[in-house]
Amino acid sequence: MMIGRIDSGVYHLLLILHILAVIAAFAPSVVHPLMSNRLRGDGAAMRSFSLAASAATRTVYLPALVLVGVLGFGLIAVSGGAYEFSDPWVGAAILLWLIIAAVVGAVILPAERLLATGDAGAEPKLRAGGGIVSLLLLVVLFLMVVKPG
Repeated sequence: MMIGRIDSGVYHLLLILHILAVIAAFAPSVVHPLMSNRLRGDGAAMRSFSLAASAATRTVYLPALVLVGVLGFGLIAVSGGAYEFSDPWVGAAILLWLIIAAVVGAVILPAERLLATGDAGAEPKLRAGGGIVSLLLLVVLFLMVVKPG
């Protein structure tokens, strides 16, 4: 089994782990807006959900997002030259991954914490942050699939 090629077992294992980390990291982009819509108008339920969401962001989603990047770097490293860090799509994906992490850490997590305390004014920040992350995820998915440039 070769380690340094995109058809190696190591590459495929890293790819599977990378995809699983993406699913874990971006699950709240789908689930949280649905839950927020269902809980709108029920302050106690929204606070409870936001408290749980904030804890999950700190302990699951943000670590999974870090793992997405680490595994992505690993995929490039073991690709046997098929992909390079100098490839334009790789550089763009890394930049967008960093922006996503910044939005999660600087906008979404604080907004979830504020909502957990009953500050309904944080909801627009949470929606904006979630929208930005979702849009950037679509762009990164395009880059990963099409690999332009």
